Amino acid sequence: MDYESIKRYGLDHLNVDLNKTYEVFNPTNNNHTIHLYLNKDLGITCPRCNGTNIKNVGTKNIKIKYASALEDNIDIIWHRRQYIYYDCKKPAYFQDPSPFNTPNFNVSIQKEMKILFEFKSETATYSSIAKKYHVSPTYVMYLFDKKVNISRNKLTTVVCFDEVYSRKLSKYSYCFVIYSPQQKRILDILDSRRLNDLGDYFRKIPKEEKNAVTYISIDLYETYRIVAKRYFPNAKISADSFHVIKNLTECFQKIRIRIMNHYIFLKGENHYLYWLLKKYWKFLLIDTSKLSYNTIKTSKTGQYLNPRQIISYMLDISPELKLAYELKEEYRVFNSTATIDNAEKWLDELIIKFKSSNIKEYIPFWKLLQNWHNEIINSFNRINGYRISNGPIERVNRTIKSIIEIGFGSTNFVRMRNRIMYCVNDNASILYEKKQTNKTLGKSRGKYTKNK
Repeated sequence: MDYESIKRYGLDHLNVDLNKTYEVFNPTNNNHTIHLYLNKDLGITCPRCNGTNIKNVGTKNIKIKYASALEDNIDIIWHRRQYIYYDCKKPAYFQDPSPFNTPNFNVSIQKEMKILFEFKSETATYSSIAKKYHVSPTYVMYLFDKKVNISRNKLTTVVCFDEVYSRKLSKYSYCFVIYSPQQKRILDILDSRRLNDLGDYFRKIPKEEKNAVTYISIDLYETYRIVAKRYFPNAKISADSFHVIKNLTECFQKIRIRIMNHYIFLKGENHYLYWLLKKYWKFLLIDTSKLSYNTIKTSKTGQYLNPRQIISYMLDISPELKLAYELKEEYRVFNSTATIDNAEKWLDELIIKFKSSNIKEYIPFWKLLQNWHNEIINSFNRINGYRISNGPIERVNRTIKSIIEIGFGSTNFVRMRNRIMYCVNDNASILYEKKQTNKTLGKSRGKYTKNK
């Protein structure tokens, strides 16, 4: 092989014997095999006593799975020199040190790094990575456990609490996620969101670190509010506005369905009133400011109407539906335009309006506004121009859910936690090597017949 070929494969840092080294290409599997010879290292000594009176007793062929910057699957047949040294009390047998791989493994360090980089993709699986690099899925899992072990990140001034459903990863069905919207990274993931477990976790964090937290954004889960009040004395608790709007929408939907069912007798008459509520109900959920003025043909009436006109027809059917719709939209306006200065007065007025409407489906909602009054007002605080919310962590949760789904029912929480944090966090290290494995302990595997 010439020097340019050696350089292309990333082997130019080695003392390669160009006269003996040669390459074989297999077109059936697009695989390159390099028979590699290195020039003799004149400075090699006995590993026992550093003696120099050594003798070469031949070579041993070592197969190494290698990867360069451009190629993923290269086999190196390294003709490794074997030595003997006689001046010790016992003859010392040894061989050239390996510049490719860690002891007892035939995969090069370069290939290990490329395998680990694949885990940055949320769609990558252990099997797909193993297939791409011609190694076993077991080895890919072992390598990941060996090189990736991410510790808890330090709490920031603004943190978000949320959960992700995972029945097999957690015995309590939900994993607890702590996220920093400032650093755009996951701070930690726990396998439980139960009050006692969260208490045990936060008690171990230094008080100085917890006291530095100024804002905590949560959904409407009572346990998170208890934890935030108990362990973060200087933090303002903020209720995520999306979850409040979600509760409002669910209450409004119940009102719309009840009124629609009141006119179900018109269904047999093919009357357009029932049909409008049945077909175009989604227009009622859209923010009024976002409704289109483009007309569509309504087949029942034969008219060309825009969404605003269709909504007007639907609201004329029932004064109660019209009132419920107006209240819903008024809260939307409050949610999008209120400031920290006028939010409290405005919210108090809205609670009175919802309560005095006497619409039974809105009872849970105005009680929710009363129960989470201070947290809703705190959500109007802004950091660097952005309102405090769980929006950033909800985007990350989509990635977490994708990784869990691709895990095909994995039950190893420690490995999955490292996998998620390694994929999401830019600062995740891949060079940490630990002695213990993340393999789940269980029954030892019995005898089996290996397929040849």
